[in-house]
Amino acid sequence: MAKFLTTSGISYQIENIIMGANEFLTLVSPYLQISITLQERLKDAAKKGVQINIIYGKDELNETQKYSLSAFKNLSLYFSKNLHAKCYYNEKEMVITSMNMYEFSEKNNREMGILIDALADKDIYDNAANETNSIITHSNEKLLKVASSVKTDTFNLAPMIGYCIRCASEITYEPERPYCLDCFTSWVTLQNNIYFNEKVCYCCGGNNNPVSMNNPQCKICRGLYRQRKTPLKA
Repeated sequence: MAKFLTTSGISYQIENIIMGANEFLTLVSPYLQISITLQERLKDAAKKGVQINIIYGKDELNETQKYSLSAFKNLSLYFSKNLHAKCYYNEKEMVITSMNMYEFSEKNNREMGILIDALADKDIYDNAANETNSIITHSNEKLLKVASSVKTDTFNLAPMIGYCIRCASEITYEPERPYCLDCFTSWVTLQNNIYFNEKVCYCCGGNNNPVSMNNPQCKICRGLYRQRKTPLKA
């Protein structure tokens, strides 16, 4: 049976819906600014193989949000310019609410919502899911740079491996993403800027020169990539 929710209950149930997803997860929010906690929950869902669909509709995402979402291979992102609905659901439960997935909304606004059970409230759940699918059909899919878009070495065309510039763990070669996901989350949490000094060269894994998100390779590697005509983004 459907249950009425106030602000704190909505936040709690949205997190539960993300945590409880085993097959799919759909998040509909005109304004999108995903908190660190929900990013971690989405990461856990992605590891379980959950298909994640996010639909937003007002402001374009900032680079930090795009960077974070691009880490999930099984995530589809859609933009609907006339979106005003807010709805969050997995295969078992759904929340229809006034709350955006936006930190300001969660912390400062008074919101209302309804928790719906996919079995007990089947007609409501199915109607809302069908309407969401219609919104997706008429939305523009946003392409994110995911791990499958691997650059190759100039000489042997083999996939290259990069190194997280904070912890030195091996990561997929994508110059615009020089952190592993855990270190990127730390970078965001500590509010480091793109010029914050790190120790590990993204290309060679050495720690001879300071590097940063803005300039992730050491001086030697920068010289090599100029010669190969495959410069990294400065």
